[in-house]
Amino acid sequence: MSSTPYNWELLTEHAAFSPRDTSEGIVFRDKMWLSNAYHHGNVLVRDLWNSTDGTNWSQVSDDTPYGGYSEMVVFEDRLFAVKESVWVSDDGEDWTKILDKTPFGMTGYGELIVYKGKMWQIGPGPEVWSSTDGQHWDCATDAAACGDRRSSATMLFDDKLWRIAGNSEQENSPVEKGYPNFTTYNDVWCSTDGAEWTQVLEHAPWAPRMWCRGRAYAGALWLIGGFDNANHTNLGDVWYTHDGITWTEFISDPVFAPRHEPTLYTAHDSLWVVAGNTWPVVNDVWRLTLPEGWDSLG
Repeated sequence: MSSTPYNWELLTEHAAFSPRDTSEGIVFRDKMWLSNAYHHGNVLVRDLWNSTDGTNWSQVSDDTPYGGYSEMVVFEDRLFAVKESVWVSDDGEDWTKILDKTPFGMTGYGELIVYKGKMWQIGPGPEVWSSTDGQHWDCATDAAACGDRRSSATMLFDDKLWRIAGNSEQENSPVEKGYPNFTTYNDVWCSTDGAEWTQVLEHAPWAPRMWCRGRAYAGALWLIGGFDNANHTNLGDVWYTHDGITWTEFISDPVFAPRHEPTLYTAHDSLWVVAGNTWPVVNDVWRLTLPEGWDSLG
């Protein structure tokens, strides 16, 4: 466990946007952008918000034109929204469709990451695709070593692509209590080319999970929350690592309620946890700010 004296801070319990999970978060021109949302009853909210401070949020759109739950990145100083189609914007307000149908189609629980001058669509299945323009996509592999994995935490850290935890659509033994046809994992994978993936850790010290989130922050890779399918419960734990192998739990008081599918940002020298599903969905905003050399300070 971490012995640092730094804690999560609740900035607002109820932000201007509606309670939600599965929103896409991206930092663009010094603002945090929050796109689309799941609400109970399988309701898709097609809005777009932004904020400079995490407390005050402005609505940019209440009817986004791009595909629902599109993955988003900043690439060549433009916003890209990618799902079944590809849309581009210079300012987040006006959008242009540049591709009617991607080769990976309407996938869910994958992740779009900019790496080595390309956009990479990783998962949710075993496929990995890349593009330099959003219009032409190349398949790096259709059989990643981690298998037909979805709902993982996927991020860029230490100049590598990382894919952590998640689930496969197969029954575990013993059967997991939440979704009985799912098997969840607590392993760690990385890649330097999107095609070849190395398992750096088969069983991390944290519980197997899906619908978790991760980000690089303050010289470490962070894993936050998720859903413990084996025990049918949300998770609120926070872990970090410098190498993917040795993990330390970060203990804070206060800390956010256990949740799955929150939205994470690294912005303004802080790590942010926004909204998520605590049963019910919520619209709170939390921030963690660590100084240089934080992990060596008592």
